Amino acid sequence: MKRQSFLKGSAVLMTMVLVTKLIGMIYKVPLTNMLGGTGMSCYSGAFAIFAPVFAAAAAGVPSAMSRLVSEQLALGRYANAVKIKRAALLIFSAVSIAMSLALILSAHILAARVIHVPQAKWALIGVLLSLFPAAVMNVERGWAEGIGSMTPTASSEIAETIFKAVFGLALPYKVISAARASFEAYHGCFGHYCADMREAMMTSAPYAAAASALGVSLASFAACIWVFIRTRGLSRRCAREFEHTGLPRDMGLRAACRKLRQFTLPVAMTAVVATLSATADLVTISPQLERAISRRSEIFEHLGEYGIAADERAGFVYGSYSGLALMIFGLLPTFTAMLGKSALPTLSTAFARRDKRGMTKCLRSMLLLSAGLSLPGGLGICALAEPILRLFFGGAAAEISVSARPLAILGIGAAFMGVAVPCLTALQACEKQGTAAVISISGAGLKLALNILLIPIPVLNISGAALSTAISQAVMCVWALAILLKASHAERSTIKAALTPILPALLCTAAAKLTQNALIPRLGGRFERFGVLISIAIGAIICLISFSLLCISPKNQIKGIFSKKISQTT
Repeated sequence: MKRQSFLKGSAVLMTMVLVTKLIGMIYKVPLTNMLGGTGMSCYSGAFAIFAPVFAAAAAGVPSAMSRLVSEQLALGRYANAVKIKRAALLIFSAVSIAMSLALILSAHILAARVIHVPQAKWALIGVLLSLFPAAVMNVERGWAEGIGSMTPTASSEIAETIFKAVFGLALPYKVISAARASFEAYHGCFGHYCADMREAMMTSAPYAAAASALGVSLASFAACIWVFIRTRGLSRRCAREFEHTGLPRDMGLRAACRKLRQFTLPVAMTAVVATLSATADLVTISPQLERAISRRSEIFEHLGEYGIAADERAGFVYGSYSGLALMIFGLLPTFTAMLGKSALPTLSTAFARRDKRGMTKCLRSMLLLSAGLSLPGGLGICALAEPILRLFFGGAAAEISVSARPLAILGIGAAFMGVAVPCLTALQACEKQGTAAVISISGAGLKLALNILLIPIPVLNISGAALSTAISQAVMCVWALAILLKASHAERSTIKAALTPILPALLCTAAAKLTQNALIPRLGGRFERFGVLISIAIGAIICLISFSLLCISPKNQIKGIFSKKISQTT
């Protein structure tokens, strides 16, 4: 059975990310406008609790499955690969159900003491229902990736995003419509008397957030059914190919469980720690913002013009930061993470064969593409933070006012994180799962400490959280890259692939900023909001021209995407 190459697999996954992010924007932007800062604090808080739980129960499954299944198929032992899949379904189904029940029963405590928003318990319960189908779906995705096809993963992600957009918007819309009708009928909303419509909308926001979280769970169930259908034919073709190999099965179910545990635990630990950044923000931002406000009460006084009461401002700022700035910040690393995911089977094979040339080729391609995406994108976010927020959230003036400066700082963090994420994934191929976990734990610890130190400073306030993210991601990026190059025994010149996009990124950012400042104001009208698209387009053109003139992206790399070959880059 023909496997997809690194570049083709990356192209499939990155196309998937592009489609899902576009659909996600269609979903997240109206959802943010619908819920507002209050509702988003419930929604973001619920997902901040859910993220490490999901990471522990399911996030490490695809990469571990991919590595183990590809290893067994390389030896011709299809029956062992099937045993690993069955063991994974058994283990992770049981773990996800147990964790879901435990957390649902403690949702009230978590909402009150961790999220600091008691009304967020309903959103937390809603999203926890997605844990079981997500775990099963990740087993199927890892199975397909181990066989050598990224297509089921891509198609199921797109299907899940579409279902999420449909259910995640329709359900909260119904809740808000019911709240409006209830207020107009008798000035009541969910058992509370409301003086005006604004108060009614704020009262209904936690329930609308819960409805959207429930929509996410329904989407996971639908996508789980979808991926089962997509992988069935792939499994049959793989079984036909290996039915005459004649190699005996040497792995029982218990041995398969042990092997899964051996590889999944470090990967799961890394995934859990990677989510702790959001958890660190959840635990520290609101209390530390209250300290900053107590030291200088006027720092968020302008929010009073938008009807935000003084005792609600810390929660509103956190909801705005997590719902707007962090959403934009996460776009680039999501793209580059697919490069590490696609490179993992190729790197694992080359490492097992001690193929230094193969490792070098694959790492050069991975680093060139990840840095080529993250550096221009990160610096562009830094330079155009406020126009980008106005583009997506034009009706959320209060939220933009507190999110623009933090997003500019997060742009620097995105540039580093875009390279760090695929490097951490690639370390798994070099049997450095433990080291990847140590790097992630250290980064999360550094972020937590910096949050506590920087956010209470009034002049920084919420920007302190963004600064701590940028610093921690820079440390993790340099550390992971150094360990990866040492562990893979790749040529030292490989590091050039990560550094060469710096000049094109600077030229791209300068062109986009100059266009935004000098050209867009003269156009006026609608261009005040949508003109940033022109600035981004001009910056992208300058970046591509710079790559071509500097020979950083030679023709054989572009051809490699279509010829399914990994070509050496200069």
